[in-house]
Amino acid sequence: MTIQTAPNLETLAATHNITITTHTGGDKGRWYSDTHTISLRNNLHPIAYRCTLAHELGHAICGHDSKAEGWFKERQEHEADTWAANLLIGQDEYMDAELIHGSCPGAIALELGVTVHLVRVWQNAHSPLPLEGIR
Repeated sequence: MTIQTAPNLETLAATHNITITTHTGGDKGRWYSDTHTISLRNNLHPIAYRCTLAHELGHAICGHDSKAEGWFKERQEHEADTWAANLLIGQDEYMDAELIHGSCPGAIALELGVTVHLVRVWQNAHSPLPLEGIR
């Protein structure tokens, strides 16, 4: 496994004055913008914990409003996912994993120590744009 050396997420949270707590049941993670608190479900697998904390830190550091709804909430979720994927997956580490495993998201995720979801987010964020209309 070639996990990228990412910053210590708990230290990153402390640097930004973000409190981390836990909860039982429900969502894997929650960002509370009014109290600057992240709550993580207390029974997460270590990889899910790491990826969820990175996602919630994305909300915090991007200044997201936890009370947002509708399309604005969806936009914030996408931005937090992209932020987390870019934090936890480095270009070189991804390319190495893809050389070993092809473009299989599950194998790449296992190699990098992240969720399949974040691998797909990273792939979408780093895929070349189609050259429609160019001949």
